[in-house]
Amino acid sequence: MTETTPPPAPVTVLRDGRLRAVGVRRGDVVAYDWGFEHGGRHHVQRTFVLLDHGVQIDQPVIFPPEQRGWWYCDLVAVHDEGHLLRVDDLWIDAIVGPPDHPYRVLDLDDYARAITAGRLSPTDAADGLIRWQRFLDQRLNRRHDVTRSWPDFPPATVQGMLAADLPQQWTLLDD
Repeated sequence: MTETTPPPAPVTVLRDGRLRAVGVRRGDVVAYDWGFEHGGRHHVQRTFVLLDHGVQIDQPVIFPPEQRGWWYCDLVAVHDEGHLLRVDDLWIDAIVGPPDHPYRVLDLDDYARAITAGRLSPTDAADGLIRWQRFLDQRLNRRHDVTRSWPDFPPATVQGMLAADLPQQWTLLDD
């Protein structure tokens, strides 16, 4: 008997309380599209939430041409309510280019300021750091391997959803 991947299930993503988008869930990955204006042009961005790590990733459509295809990764708080997925940014980010280029971790200072200002409890801060380290170790860190490839990035489920037809339904919410 062979194991099959379940069909994608619809889910609504509420991102940072400012964006509501209809997406799909396939296993431990949620994918959704959303649009925005930048530089006088309309852009559509595809974003993926890795539920197993609490990390959101995308290939920013506004990256400069020399960084097209690179990934931006955000540590996020995920509140999974079944058909509603609440995703809130937790400050720590990474930019991931091709495997022969080192990834770059950003905004640890913002994370520290959030902790000292009480916007993040010590328990939630520790959980975020543990999840971030697990993401780096499982997906990006090569340890002693000299092979110029990421161990598991982007995940196979994400690669399979890069060109998938997704609902084009999103709303920017008022602050």
